[in-house]
Amino acid sequence: MDPIKIAIFVGAFIALFLLMRLISASSDKAPILPAQHPIEPMAVEDTANTMLEDSKRAKSPATVGADIPFPLLLPELELRNDGTYNRPEFLNYYFPKIDLVRGPADPNSFCDEFFVETRDPKDERISTYKYIVATPAGLQQEMSSERLSVIHFEEQMIIVSRWDLKLILDTAVQDIMKTYGGWARYEGEHALPADDEDA
Repeated sequence: MDPIKIAIFVGAFIALFLLMRLISASSDKAPILPAQHPIEPMAVEDTANTMLEDSKRAKSPATVGADIPFPLLLPELELRNDGTYNRPEFLNYYFPKIDLVRGPADPNSFCDEFFVETRDPKDERISTYKYIVATPAGLQQEMSSERLSVIHFEEQMIIVSRWDLKLILDTAVQDIMKTYGGWARYEGEHALPADDEDA
């Protein structure tokens, strides 16, 4: 065999060997590079919590009664001789689907649950009263969408001709206050909205 060919073959073999070793050495060090910016588990958890909170906010109404001034004039809270109070404290009121400020998409056609939260001044007990509030058109739409020929509600109902938050709240407040007795002296006043004269 020609010595020149042997030298070329050995040189090529050595060059290939060195190149393979260089590639192998650099690939062993490659995983060190991503370690400059490690992913912290807490960051992923925080993101998940933020997404969950955003999801809850999207499902719940933006405004509830505790977020805005109470729009009705109520009799003063009075302790009676028998140790009971003339009325509860009103803490909050809300619809699960309807925002209190924006109202329903169609003021003439809606049906939703209405909750009023109160606290007894004597024992600090919190109660939640539930009503179904609807317009006749809203009830008809509910029946049509569910293909029902009859609807039976166990809760008390408030039927209005169109969306009127003050009237709805006033009706519920009067109903709740009746359970506290002593309502007769206020019956003629009808817990009117505080700014009713501007309406």
